[in-house]
Amino acid sequence: MLKIKGKADVRASGRSVNVIGCILTAAAAFLASLGKIMGYPSPVNVAVAVFSGRYIIPAFLGSALSYIIFGNIENGIIQLCSILVIAGIRLTVLHDSRKDNPVFMSLLTSGVMILFSCVMSIAVPADAYTASLRMITALIGGCLVFIAKTVQQNYRCEGVFELSGLNGVFAAILYIMAVSTLAAVPLPYINAGRIFGAFALLASVRKYKTAGGAVVGALTTCGILLYSPSLAGNTLLLATSGLICGAFVQFGALAAVMVFIGTSLVSLVAIGINSDTFFMFADILAGAVIFIACPAAFLKKTAARFFGVRSSVDLVGQTASSRLNFASKTLGDIRGQIALVSAAIDKKAENADLKVRVCAAVCGNCQMFAVCWKKSRGTAKQAFERLEQTVMRYNGISEMDVEKRLPMCCRVSELTDGFNEIYKNLLAEKADNIRVKELREIMTEQLSSMEDMLSDLSYRVGQVRAVDPSLSAQVRDYFAQLGYPNAKTCVYIDENSTQRVEVFLTAKFKGDLVRLTTGISAIAENDFDIPVITQVDNVSKLSFNELPDFEIQTGTFQASSGDNEYSGDTLDTLGLTACEKYVILSDGMGTGKRARLDSMFAVSLACRLLKAGFSMTTAHRLINSVLRVKGWEESFATLDLLRLDLCGGSAEFLKSGAAPAYLYRDGAFKIIGGQAFPAGILAECVPDSFSFKLFRGDIIIMSSDGVGESTVRKLSAILKKGITQPAEIAQKLGEYAMNVKSGGKRDDISIAVIFVDVRK
Repeated sequence: MLKIKGKADVRASGRSVNVIGCILTAAAAFLASLGKIMGYPSPVNVAVAVFSGRYIIPAFLGSALSYIIFGNIENGIIQLCSILVIAGIRLTVLHDSRKDNPVFMSLLTSGVMILFSCVMSIAVPADAYTASLRMITALIGGCLVFIAKTVQQNYRCEGVFELSGLNGVFAAILYIMAVSTLAAVPLPYINAGRIFGAFALLASVRKYKTAGGAVVGALTTCGILLYSPSLAGNTLLLATSGLICGAFVQFGALAAVMVFIGTSLVSLVAIGINSDTFFMFADILAGAVIFIACPAAFLKKTAARFFGVRSSVDLVGQTASSRLNFASKTLGDIRGQIALVSAAIDKKAENADLKVRVCAAVCGNCQMFAVCWKKSRGTAKQAFERLEQTVMRYNGISEMDVEKRLPMCCRVSELTDGFNEIYKNLLAEKADNIRVKELREIMTEQLSSMEDMLSDLSYRVGQVRAVDPSLSAQVRDYFAQLGYPNAKTCVYIDENSTQRVEVFLTAKFKGDLVRLTTGISAIAENDFDIPVITQVDNVSKLSFNELPDFEIQTGTFQASSGDNEYSGDTLDTLGLTACEKYVILSDGMGTGKRARLDSMFAVSLACRLLKAGFSMTTAHRLINSVLRVKGWEESFATLDLLRLDLCGGSAEFLKSGAAPAYLYRDGAFKIIGGQAFPAGILAECVPDSFSFKLFRGDIIIMSSDGVGESTVRKLSAILKKGITQPAEIAQKLGEYAMNVKSGGKRDDISIAVIFVDVRK
C-alpha cells in the first residue's frame, strides 16, 4: 500500500534536506579552497559554489572559513569576490532558465573571475607569471562549471552518467581536478590525492582491466602535476603499475592488489630512491588498504549508480535483453522436452555387431571356446562371418547352416537360436537409430529457426520510435518507492505513435494494480490500461499500454461430436497488451482424447511462444517441429491464429490446415481460407497469412471444420432478430451447427465470434 505523507511531514523532510545540503556544500567548498594549480589558489571552489545553485551562500562561507584557517585570505580574495558577485546575480537578476544553462553559467563565471583578476593585478601589481596564472585559473573555473553542469544534465536525463565519448573526457577533467584538490589537503606524511588515485586505479582495474589501470594512473599523474610538479615523477609509475596489475585481475582482487604493490615497489627502486620515495609507497599502501577494506558490493553499486551506459538506445537494449531472456527460458523448456526424448533413445543405440554379440552370448561360457577360437587359426571367425551373411540375406539361419559351417560345434541349436534372436533385436535397434537420425534432423531444423526468433525480437525493438529517458527514470524511481529498487523501466513511443511503459521486476508484484496504473498514468500524463503481467521464474514483466482506439467483445461455443466424448478442438484467447490480442483455435486429428491432446498441446505452446515475443510465423514453425517429435505415431493438428492490433486498427490471420474464417462487414461476408497443411505433417509447412484493416461494426467468425459455411451465413438472420451479444450469437450458431450432420454423425464444433467497436 502507498503511504500518503502529510504536509507537516513533507515540510520537516524538506528542512532536513536543506540543512544537509548546506552542510555538504560548505564542506565541499572548504575542501576545494585548499586546491592549488602550480602554487596558485585553484578555482574549484568557485565552480563548486556555482554548481551548488541555491546553496551558493554556504559555499561562500565554507571557502572563506578555509582561507581564514589556513591564512590564504589574500590569495583567495579573487575567488571569494567572484562567488559573492555570482551569488548576487543569481539571486536577483538571473531567470530560472539561465541558472542551469551550462554555457551561460560558464561564461558568467569566467567573466567575473577575469574581471576581478584584472582589478587585483591593477590594485596589487604582480609579475607576468602571477597575472597569467590568474587568467588561466579564471578560464579553468568557467570550463569546470560548463563540464559540471553538462554532466548534471546528462545524469538527470539518463539516470546515470554514460562514461564514453565526450562524457569520458569530461569525467577525466573532473577527476584530474579532484586529485589536484585532494593533493593540497595538508596531511602529515601522506598525500590524499595520491591515495585517492591509487584507490581509483584499483577500482577501475576491477571493471576495465589493464586499460582502466593505465588511464587512471596517467590521469592521477596529471592531477599531481597541476598541484606540484616535483611529486609527478614518482606518481607517473602508477600508470605502469595499473597496466601490469590489470592483467592479474582475473585471479581476484587480492591478487591484483598484491601485484600492484609489488610492481610499484620495484618501479620506485628502479627509478632511484629520493625524498619522496617512502611517502609515495605509503600513499600506495594506504590506497590499496582502503580498496581492500571497501566492500565489493558497495563499489559495484556506486559505480552502477553514477557511471554506466543508460542512454536511450541502451534503455531499449535492456528491454530487448529482458525479452530475449523470456524467449530463451521458453525455448529451454521446449529443448528440454526434446532432449529427454533423444536421451531415452540414445541409451538403446549402440554399435551393433551380430557375430560379436552371438559369440559373447553363446560361446562365451562354452568349454570348447578355446579349441574353436584360439586354436582354429581363424576358422571359427570365418564361419561366423559366413553365418552372419546368411542371416542378413535370408532373415535367419537353420541348424543345417550351422552344422555346415561349424561341424565340430557342440551347441548347434543354441547358436542357431542366438543368431536368429539377436538379429531381430539388431533390426529393432537399427530402426531406433533411424528415428534418432530423424530427431536430430528436426533439432537442426529448430536451431535454424533461431534466426527467425531473433528477427522477431529485433522487429519488436524496431517498433520503438522514440524513448523518453526522463520519464523512464521517473517510473524507475516510482517503483523504487514501492519497494522495487532493481526495477528496469522503459517509456517509449511505438510505430503507431502510442506510448508504452515496460517494467521488469526481479520479484512478483504485490500491490493494487489500479493504484499502480493511476500513478504511472500521472507520471506519463497519459491514460493507461491495467498492466498485463507476464512471469517467468522470478522475473515479472509489467506492460502498460495506452487505452486503444478499438475494443473487442468475444463469444465462444464448443461441443464434442458425441455426448460422452472428448472434443478434439481447443479454443483460447490471449491478451498480451491492451492493444495486442490473440484468438487461437486448433483442431486435432480425428476426435476423442488423442485429438484433444494434440490440439491442447498446439494451443498451449502457441500461447507460451506468443507471450515470449515471437511472431505467429515463428510460433507455427516451432509447433510444427515439436508435433513431429511428440510421438512416433501420426500426430498433427490444425492451427488458426488471429492477431488483433487494437491501437493500429488491424487484424492478421495465420492458417495452417484450418477451416475458413469469415469477416462480416456492412451486411456482406468475406471468406478467409487457405490450402496449407496442418502442423506436424511435413518438415516444411508454410502457413497461409491474411491481413486487413479493422472498422467499427466488423464481426469476425472463427470455427473448426465442424461448422460449415451455410451455418455461418445464419449470422444475418440472427442479427435481424435483435441478438447483438457475441456470446448469444456464438450459442445460436453452435445450435445450428449441431443440427447439421455429415454422414450421420456430426464433427467437433468450435466457434469464436469477435465484435469490433470503437472505444467510448
